[in-house]
Amino acid sequence: MKTMCIRGVPLAMQQDGWWLSGRETDAPRAPRAIQRRRDLGLAALLVALIALADVLVWHVMPGLALAVLSLAVMLAGLGVAWPGLAPRVRWAVAAGSVLTVLPLVELVQPLSLLVAVAGMSAVCAALAGLGRADLVRGALRIWMWGPVQTVTDAVAGTRQLGRIEVGSMDARTLVSGWALPLGATALFALLLIGANPVLDQALSRLGDLRLPAPDMGRVWFWGIFGAAAWPVLVAWRMRERLRARRRPRATVRRSGTLINAQSVARSLVAFNALFAVQTGLDVLYLYGDAALPEGISPAAYAHRGAYPLLATALLAGLFAVLARPHLGARPVVRMLMMLWLAQTLALVFASVWRLDLYIDSFGLTRLRLAAYIWMGVVAVGLGITAQQIWQDRPTTWMTTRCALLGAVVLYVCTFVNFDHAVAQHNLTSDVPEDRRMLCELSEGAMPAIERLTGMASRDYCDRYYFHPTLFHPADWREWGFRNWRVRNSLAAMTDPNGPTR
Repeated sequence: MKTMCIRGVPLAMQQDGWWLSGRETDAPRAPRAIQRRRDLGLAALLVALIALADVLVWHVMPGLALAVLSLAVMLAGLGVAWPGLAPRVRWAVAAGSVLTVLPLVELVQPLSLLVAVAGMSAVCAALAGLGRADLVRGALRIWMWGPVQTVTDAVAGTRQLGRIEVGSMDARTLVSGWALPLGATALFALLLIGANPVLDQALSRLGDLRLPAPDMGRVWFWGIFGAAAWPVLVAWRMRERLRARRRPRATVRRSGTLINAQSVARSLVAFNALFAVQTGLDVLYLYGDAALPEGISPAAYAHRGAYPLLATALLAGLFAVLARPHLGARPVVRMLMMLWLAQTLALVFASVWRLDLYIDSFGLTRLRLAAYIWMGVVAVGLGITAQQIWQDRPTTWMTTRCALLGAVVLYVCTFVNFDHAVAQHNLTSDVPEDRRMLCELSEGAMPAIERLTGMASRDYCDRYYFHPTLFHPADWREWGFRNWRVRNSLAAMTDPNGPTR
């Protein structure tokens, strides 16, 4: 009987039994090689960003270059994460990156820097693949896990340096093979140079060529910028860390706590009665022009009531949020809460009225202008709280909309020249002229001061140490849109045909 012999090994056994060979094949090394090439590409991209940062912002006054650099970092992160993102997310990240840097283009100031940092954090969270529910949480957690990811990748990259292959040898084999030849050759070269005056003279001439010492401040700048930019490039590696949530704790309502159904109902009755007294006094003295008691001027009544009433409205909103779970299905308590919120909103309007009366008497300042904006935000926030209670919405519905309201207001404020508004109002209104306060404003007030007083800002503030100073950018990197508008306005006053660049 003949024995049938099948030559060769089946393909399945070849793939499953690769480990039977005494020589390591390329099958398990392929993913490692791909990962290594990806890391080398990311490192090269980081080096390019560091070089761009050195050119744009090192020893340069903050201006347009800072916006360009921030946009470049976010777009680089978008390019790296592009294959793993949905088309809708790609366009959202691109649009968010542009919106993030627009305040820096307008003016580099603390508020625009805050908006840029918050926007870049949100962009980084989006690049990590987080959805809307986890975006805010991820933007906050990036500040904790970003440095950790940078250090982890730096340590891993250092360990891989010894595994880099040159041809068929890794780095360790290469060093051990060349250490002896190069070291012995260097030793013999030194001996020969000491014995040959011609070589010694030539070497001494080469020693006169001194290389410049590295600027340690610049090196630190490179390192800090690289550590800050790296998490944007590898945001996908932090996806699970940024998305991690704490386990929800079971909430047990205790009847013995300070905030319960009975205490909420009684508090609302007392609060409504107390606020009704304040609302009645405001109607009498603010809107009804009734005579104030002796020793109290309208300005004093307005000034003392504006900010405390605003603080009262904030505390009222906080109490409304804490008390909402205890309103239950009792219509009377719910109506008392709505009445109290309506009276709180009336207090906010009274605060605005008081502040307006005080400004009419003593003028506008940055703080008073900020108070106007803050009172408007509080009023809208109280309206959102009332809608949440009336429609029985969850607390997250209200907090999300209030946070979005605050973010939009801050973003819009980055484009407003408040110093110009302050100078414009005080110099055109019948209020005491506070020249010292006007002279402590920024360059944004210079067009209004020079147009309305007919004097140069330096001459107008000659009695004071501070005065608005116009900034002239050295090149395009220091350019700012608001500064450009101010320079054009001042140039148009002296030479209508001579706008600046």
